[in-house]
Amino acid sequence: MFKFLFNKKDNYQKQLEHFLGFKINNISFYKEAFTHSSQKANYNYQRLEFLGDAVLSLVIATYLFKKYPNLSEGELSKLRTKLVNKNILKEVAFKLHLDKWIKHQLKDTELEKSSIYCDIVESLIGAIYLDKGLFFAEEFIKNKILEQLEEVTEMEDTDYKSQILRLAQKYKWKIKYHIEDIQKDSNQQLFKVALFLNDEKISEGVHYNKKQAEQLASLDAIKKLNIVE
Repeated sequence: MFKFLFNKKDNYQKQLEHFLGFKINNISFYKEAFTHSSQKANYNYQRLEFLGDAVLSLVIATYLFKKYPNLSEGELSKLRTKLVNKNILKEVAFKLHLDKWIKHQLKDTELEKSSIYCDIVESLIGAIYLDKGLFFAEEFIKNKILEQLEEVTEMEDTDYKSQILRLAQKYKWKIKYHIEDIQKDSNQQLFKVALFLNDEKISEGVHYNKKQAEQLASLDAIKKLNIVE
């Protein structure tokens, strides 16, 4: 029995090491990083979230400073704020499937309203920083997060739904979005949204966020219609 328990813990660490891409020195940091206060343990991720937020901000600021040498202080600050936005970090958490590591006792409705997904990104960074130092934390942010941040930010910068609505107004189309399916995947809901043009389905989008699913359906419609505003 004791051997089984040991192997189970060892397997947890091996899986986490495989995801992170390095050997863990102190697994307790990571257990704390993935534990929500609702778990009623004698620790939770809040302190590590505080630390990780500072490390993430530093790494992003350094990255932007080097990448955009001609931007002013104000422009760099706005861009950094946009990249570490809570909604974007939540998106990153799902793209990295961090939700499967989280331990909590929240109900589905509470989970949806909580900031647990974006918080866990920062707490994990804090755990890496304490366990392995700034270099490993920086590498994790660059390899696992920064690419996702830029991808999500690019998506948010383009409002495809507004584009398709302007086209509908211009050409007198009747546009309607309809949720065709909601699937439960781990701790998240996956929305399948269809876009109807004059009562004919022309595209669909799938995303854990309903608004983003609508955006993806709108993007698909714009590509299929091949009309430039």
